Amino acid sequence: MRTRAGCARGRRPEARVPDNVVLIGFMGTGKSAVGRALAARLGRPFVDTDALIEERAGRPIPRVFAEDGEDAFRRLEAEVVEAASARTGAVIATGGGVVLRADNMTRLRSHGIIVALRAAPAAILARVGADGSRPLLGANPAESVRRLLDQRDPLYRDADLVVDTDALSVDEVTGCIAAFAATWNGRDGAAGGAVPERVVRVAVGGRGYDVRIGAGLLPRVGGYLRACGVAGRVALLTHPRLDALYGGAVVASLRAAGYDAVTVTVPPSETSKSLRVAARVYDALLAARLDRASAIVALGGGVAGDLGGFVAATFLRGIAWAAVPTTLLAQVDAAIGGKTGVNHPRGKNLVGAIYQPALVVADIETLRSLPPRELRSGMAEVIKTGVIGAPDLFAYLEADLPAVLARRPDALSAVVATCAAYKAAVVAGDEREEAGRVVLNYGHTIGHGIEAAAGYRGPTHGEAIAIGMTLEARIAVRLGICDPSLVDRQTALLRGARLPVGLRDTRLRRLPAPEAIVEAMAHDKKARAGRLRFVLPAEIGRTVLRDDVSAGLLEEVLADG
Repeated sequence: MRTRAGCARGRRPEARVPDNVVLIGFMGTGKSAVGRALAARLGRPFVDTDALIEERAGRPIPRVFAEDGEDAFRRLEAEVVEAASARTGAVIATGGGVVLRADNMTRLRSHGIIVALRAAPAAILARVGADGSRPLLGANPAESVRRLLDQRDPLYRDADLVVDTDALSVDEVTGCIAAFAATWNGRDGAAGGAVPERVVRVAVGGRGYDVRIGAGLLPRVGGYLRACGVAGRVALLTHPRLDALYGGAVVASLRAAGYDAVTVTVPPSETSKSLRVAARVYDALLAARLDRASAIVALGGGVAGDLGGFVAATFLRGIAWAAVPTTLLAQVDAAIGGKTGVNHPRGKNLVGAIYQPALVVADIETLRSLPPRELRSGMAEVIKTGVIGAPDLFAYLEADLPAVLARRPDALSAVVATCAAYKAAVVAGDEREEAGRVVLNYGHTIGHGIEAAAGYRGPTHGEAIAIGMTLEARIAVRLGICDPSLVDRQTALLRGARLPVGLRDTRLRRLPAPEAIVEAMAHDKKARAGRLRFVLPAEIGRTVLRDDVSAGLLEEVLADG
């Protein structure tokens, strides 16, 4: 399956890297620099099709354009691509227009994966210069870049992996691609056999960290934490049931790594995400003599992660913490990105901080003990990821949803890794939700309103988000942003996962009235200048941000349920 934007690191010996890794993208996105670095990292030869064209033509590409014309250049490019794609075991960087011929892409894809590098027009112009020396930029480079990007961007988006390079270094982009390539075999693997460990890197400068995904990872938590440089005492924050199931393994791992460990338990209810419960945890940490060199390990779902991260961010003005998510929702979303917080009577997560963990360990074996309703709840965030930026994840779910719901290890591992890689890339580009990270809020504007209006005692988070996605997609249709077929496909997936798609779903009790939801939404922390912001789908894999949804339209959609 393909995914939009990934950021990963490392390669397991047992994972098979695809025959070729092919880089496509517009000029100035870094294909040559990344290609050379990636080839060195993987121990593979590097092939630059532009260099091969110049070698075959006996002159620079600008002269080929000037003397022979673009049609002749494209024919020569196709010949070089055919020769390059016939080889195996290489990293291949291509010219920006290689995507214009479908036969080029068919040949390149026949022996490998396609990775597209993207950048904003301003970044491209800064890198290639605005002097018009490039053959296709002409006298007005800025206008030419925008025109050509509009033409080619849909073709670039058809890649197996798309990486935005604006905010990432060459090393970070290289790490993203290397880890994605290393997990490629596992994405299409059979149901049986060992599930390889995947390592996704969240590249947020000096606060970057690994998300480790695999089976049987709990006994390694202590060693992973030691490798992160944590040296002091460790408090395991979890829920009583999870402590009985997995707490012993985690504590044994911590002690084997040389840590003095103590366990603190809180109820699993959303009501634990409160200042009152946080104060109780502070008391326990002080009693256990934790200091600034200490750390918290949050074992559980969103409640443990949000509360544990918030306590870590505020205890002694900040100590290290690690997330060990045990729910699908937390593994694919909540544990990644550093959002921590507690609820307020007027809204969800209104008190909190963005405070990145030192480590995330997602052991898919913990999903075996997850109640069916909680597994389905996590599927709302998985489906959301497909809608907002991973169209091939969406297509994979349409084809193989039963395998995920049946908890088949390879299917779960692939889904968690794909979602983690997508969110890692979004977070790397916008850590504090000032721009691109807002895309992750699709379904949440209405969904959080439902949760708050229900007092966090009605539908699960995933159920509320599923309803929010449905209603927000209907808003998009009424505004003419997307085709009704998008709502139909999304609804079919949500129903396939046995998630609610409206406020009149008879399987759910205590759903709040539309007017109560509207009142709760008025306190949404994502609002700007009193205006609610909605992430609305334009097509599977692409969204738009709107703050002009009228009160009348919102009330109408909620009333229709």
